[in-house]
Amino acid sequence: MNIDEIKKLTEKQVNAMAESWEDVKGHRVYFVDLGGNFGYSALVFCEGHHIHYANDYELHHHGKTHQELHDWYMQTLPHKLFTEEELMEPTDDYGELTRKEHFLRNYYPMRRDYVTMFYIGKPSEEQEAAEKAMYPSHVAFAYFDDPVFVRHMADLLDALHAANDPLRDYEHAKSAFKHEMFNHEYPINWQGDWDVINCFTKVEYKGDGTEIDQTGWSADIKRAYRDAAHEVSMACDW
Repeated sequence: MNIDEIKKLTEKQVNAMAESWEDVKGHRVYFVDLGGNFGYSALVFCEGHHIHYANDYELHHHGKTHQELHDWYMQTLPHKLFTEEELMEPTDDYGELTRKEHFLRNYYPMRRDYVTMFYIGKPSEEQEAAEKAMYPSHVAFAYFDDPVFVRHMADLLDALHAANDPLRDYEHAKSAFKHEMFNHEYPINWQGDWDVINCFTKVEYKGDGTEIDQTGWSADIKRAYRDAAHEVSMACDW
C-alpha cells in the first residue's frame, strides 16, 4: 500500500483493519498494521473524514515495538490535535499557539470535503468550478460547500488570536521572536528580519533592509526583538 492509497482509506475500511482504537480529543485514532514500509501506524479520523495529515507511521520510527509505537502515538497526538475549547484558551507557550494555528488551518478543515486553492501554473477545472460555486475559506485556503463551517473556522481563528497576543509584553514577545528566529535560521538568513517580523505584522519587503521601526511596535516590544536577535545569534554556532 502506498501513501496515496492510505490517504484514500475510508473509516469503514480502517475500522475493519484496525487492531484497536483510541479517542484523542474528539478524534478517532485507529492503530493499524499497514505492512510494507508504513508498518504499524496511527490513522486519524473525525466526523467520518480521514485527517490523514495527522497520521503517523512506523516508517518514521524504526526499531520500536508495536507497544512502543502505540505509546509514542498516544504521547504525541495530544500535542497535534485540539478541541474547539482548547483553541479558545490562552497559553503562555508560543510553541503551543503555533501548533493550535497549524491544527486549525490544516487538520480541522479536513473534517469536511473541500477543494484546495493551491495550484502550480493555472487552476484545475475542479478549482475553477469551486471558485464559482463554493465558499472560500482564507483560514484553510480552500473551498467548501458549507458557508456556516467556513464562518465557524474564521470565528475560531479570531478567538485564538484574541486569547493569545504574543506581543502583549516584553517576555512573551521575546519568547515568540526567538521561536520564529530559530525557525527561520535568523543568523544566516539575509532576509531574516522580514521573515520574522511578518510572522507578527505585515511590513513592506525591503530585503535585508527591513527594520523594526516599520512595525509601529512599542519601545518595549522593539527592545524584546533586539534582545531576542542578540540571544539567538549568540546561541548559534553557524
